[in-house]
Amino acid sequence: MSETEIKLMIPGPVSVSPEVLQAMSQHVVPHYGDNFIHFYNETLDLLKLVFKTNQNMFLYVGSGTAGIDACVGSSLAAGDKIIVGSNGFFGDRLIWIAEGNGLIVVPVKVNLGSVLDPADFLQAVQDHPDAKAIMAVHLETSTTIINPIKEIASIAREYDMLMIVDAISSIGGVPLKFDEWGLDLVATSINKCLGAPPGLSPIAVSQRAWKSINASPPKNHGWYSDLRTWNKYATEWADWHPTPVTMPINNIAALNVALKQLMEEGIENRFKRYQNLAIQLRQGLNLIGMPPMTPDHLINPVLTAAYGPEGVPYKPDRSISC
Repeated sequence: MSETEIKLMIPGPVSVSPEVLQAMSQHVVPHYGDNFIHFYNETLDLLKLVFKTNQNMFLYVGSGTAGIDACVGSSLAAGDKIIVGSNGFFGDRLIWIAEGNGLIVVPVKVNLGSVLDPADFLQAVQDHPDAKAIMAVHLETSTTIINPIKEIASIAREYDMLMIVDAISSIGGVPLKFDEWGLDLVATSINKCLGAPPGLSPIAVSQRAWKSINASPPKNHGWYSDLRTWNKYATEWADWHPTPVTMPINNIAALNVALKQLMEEGIENRFKRYQNLAIQLRQGLNLIGMPPMTPDHLINPVLTAAYGPEGVPYKPDRSISC
């Protein structure tokens, strides 16, 4: 691979800063002991500021999809019913994950480019009162739509159901308030808005979610992906070895630097900067004959989808994300 700097103009992974890259090149150190404990806990505390939560945080090793799989498999048992929203490819993936865990899926689907409607979820809950959870994507990468997670979560709360959220493309770039919105299980990836190389999936877990996770019967979805396993080490081995597996130390180091850069800029300031850049991008795309897929009132500050220009072949049912 060339050492020439590459500017990634894709939905993810994203280009990272020189300081983050430098952190990746540090010497490998043990994933346990006093020095690691301090560093690891500091990183989790920084993540809590981004997630807007005081609940449990875990640095799950794997992609964001692996984190979602752990959330679903840990909290629900095969045969349980779940309501899943989908308005794009990654909403469909949530359905596949739920089915892969043996769940009965009640899909709530809308057309590509449309926002998930909380009223559809309310109807689904009323039609299926035995459902135990609702799951949806916060930012649907395939269409750049931001879904009304806060409003959907309020329905889950009203009917005493878990709210599971895929925030892989949104955390760090789009506001999400875990505690205030009443979310239960949220997973993201560090290689998008958090600005670090791939390899870790931060997960937030509410106390309400723990009641379902710890309930009988056993979920039988594995040991590594069971959040009870991660919590056992985080509590019983907290002063020495807070994770059940060897951690990718350098990825954590890179994430730590990226999070400190975010805090230095200020989370709200970064949101505003992204918003201004998105407006400029949309204006430029219109000028060159590549109109954005979504109207201005659905502007996404971190991801823009546009139709191809006239005369350039492209599939009309697909957009170009940048």
